[in-house]
Amino acid sequence: MQWPKGAGVTRVWIICWAAFLIGGAGLFAASRRSAQPVRRARLTKFVTYFGIVNGMLLGAEAGRVAFSVIVVAIALMGAQELIALLPTASGDRWSVGCAMCSAYLLIAAGAVAFAWQARPALTMTIYMVICTFDGFSQVKGQLLGWHKLVPRLRQDTTMEGTAGGVIAGLGMMLLLRPTVEWSFARCLAAGCCLAVAALAGDLLASAVKRRSGVKDFGTRLPGHGGILDRFDSFLFACSAWAAVVAAAGIWGNRNAW
Repeated sequence: MQWPKGAGVTRVWIICWAAFLIGGAGLFAASRRSAQPVRRARLTKFVTYFGIVNGMLLGAEAGRVAFSVIVVAIALMGAQELIALLPTASGDRWSVGCAMCSAYLLIAAGAVAFAWQARPALTMTIYMVICTFDGFSQVKGQLLGWHKLVPRLRQDTTMEGTAGGVIAGLGMMLLLRPTVEWSFARCLAAGCCLAVAALAGDLLASAVKRRSGVKDFGTRLPGHGGILDRFDSFLFACSAWAAVVAAAGIWGNRNAW
């Protein structure tokens, strides 16, 4: 099915706002009997996340130049947070610090390459899939999580939560299938790859924080921590996508983006 120009992007916005409406209703119901500080913290996190998601989608819809500027800004602020942790993360071993910085530079460069190449509809779709995976992994893990996925790195990441996040991410990918105009099989493959990459980025960031002995990378985002606390999965998943496309030799193929 060939959608009219702009219809696919509109579909992203409708699904996004519908998801926040449902999530907000669920948050209100779950917080009715909670203490005032807990309700306030949850509301702060929800409002901040609403602003982040909508801001990212607006940037993506504006085009590759605007979105590339946003991703560069995220990467630079993330680099600042990472550099601030290097003394505690690496100690006297400069090789560890250099390896961490080199890895982050490659990830950031890949994310910027993705932002520059991808068309707005794909950028918005991939961002929504990553957000859905992140959000549902946490919710499912909090409600039904029993078995730790990688307890040495992150205590709150469970097998059940991860499975729930993957299923939700695949569902979002299929809901937005008309936006990218891909086949059913390609959407499933893309959804799985994005979920795995997002999880890898999250665990990699957790490893850095654990080595540094900190809970969050910073305090820039109320209720979320630092920039890397919110965008670690996004940066890694986008970079992985750019690497896969480049490795497949279809960098110039606009259908891949």
